[in-house]
Amino acid sequence: MPNSKNGASKSTPAAPAENWYAPGQLVRLFGQTPVNLAYWGKDQRLRMATPDWCAWFGLEPTQVIGKTLAELLPEDYRQTWHQPFESAARGQVAQFVDHQTSKIGVEQWRSVNLSPQLPHFAPPDQDEPATAEGVLMVMTDVTREHLREQVLERQRAQILKLHQANQTQQTDLAELDKLRALLDWRTAMLTEHNEMLQLLSHEIRQPLNNASAAMQATMKAIEDLHLKDTDPATKALSRAEHVLQQVIGTLDNTLAAGTILAVGGKATSSSDTDLPTLIHLVMHDIAADQRPRIHTQWETNTRTVQLHPALMRLTIRNLLNNALAYAPEGTQVTLRVSESDDPLALILEVLDNGPGIPEELRPRLFEKGSRGNDSRNRSGAGLGLFIVHSVLQLHQGTVEALPNEPQGTNMRLVIPQGLAD
Repeated sequence: MPNSKNGASKSTPAAPAENWYAPGQLVRLFGQTPVNLAYWGKDQRLRMATPDWCAWFGLEPTQVIGKTLAELLPEDYRQTWHQPFESAARGQVAQFVDHQTSKIGVEQWRSVNLSPQLPHFAPPDQDEPATAEGVLMVMTDVTREHLREQVLERQRAQILKLHQANQTQQTDLAELDKLRALLDWRTAMLTEHNEMLQLLSHEIRQPLNNASAAMQATMKAIEDLHLKDTDPATKALSRAEHVLQQVIGTLDNTLAAGTILAVGGKATSSSDTDLPTLIHLVMHDIAADQRPRIHTQWETNTRTVQLHPALMRLTIRNLLNNALAYAPEGTQVTLRVSESDDPLALILEVLDNGPGIPEELRPRLFEKGSRGNDSRNRSGAGLGLFIVHSVLQLHQGTVEALPNEPQGTNMRLVIPQGLAD
């Protein structure tokens, strides 16, 4: 027996330690803190809950203790998170992220951790963990992290979109470079084609023009001699000159078509042109024996006009040759020159007394290859009116085939003036 005299005293038995999961201890630890948590036993009855936990589920803190989870939590919530709650009840830690939108439309996220409290001693013959004695539910506010992740996700999506757009742009640029190279090659080929046509035209036209001039001089010389029985020779020379003029006209039309293709439908060098000189050159292009049939009617005093002289010379010549060919032999063809003030334009009209234009031909009158039914075996590829229409387009003008009462056709050209370069 210990001797009391030696100062020894009997020890007092220690009070049993309160478990960490006891409700009273939890209330003391977390009841007055903003921590969002709750604890329930294996009977699913709530033992403790903080005000923030109750607020998350819209519960009154004073009316939750002792009630079951089925009584407290909404049915859809328990259905959604059924698996984590079951895992925690079997003693397994479970986690998930809960989300809700407040009454004022603010989105909130909570990271939920379900920590089971296991018994101190599990039966040794069980392979599976024992049923949890209780579950501690801790909810952590992760709203800021989720919002930041949403921003990052949008930024990643924008970066991906920009990257895809950049790749598409690079692909488009590569295709554009290919198209530019192809266009440059096409332009070079058309330019070379046009240059070859011009060279060929010059090499062929010049001897033909010389031959035509020689024939006209010969006919003039024969007339000056006043010899008898010269009519057959004169007619033969006249027919030969007509053939030469047709060949020259076909050659010029072909060259003009190539030129229009080469410039791609854009007007080339329009320039200030002396109108009387242009008309004089056109008359010189007409066969000598046909010139007397043409009457030039001036209704304007304008001398200088803005146009492409070579192409317009060919245009007027084509119209006059058409009128001379389709109108009755010996009838007059009129070239009328006038102008308009509003809009400012030069107006050229070629009028004949021929049969007119058949209705079935009108829709394709200015198409390449179109020719009238009564062509009198005229040579050519049907480029005349196609050239006329194309040249007027280059000048931003118009060409119309109008009736010439009482009979015939009026080919009316309107060439705008004063256009900005």
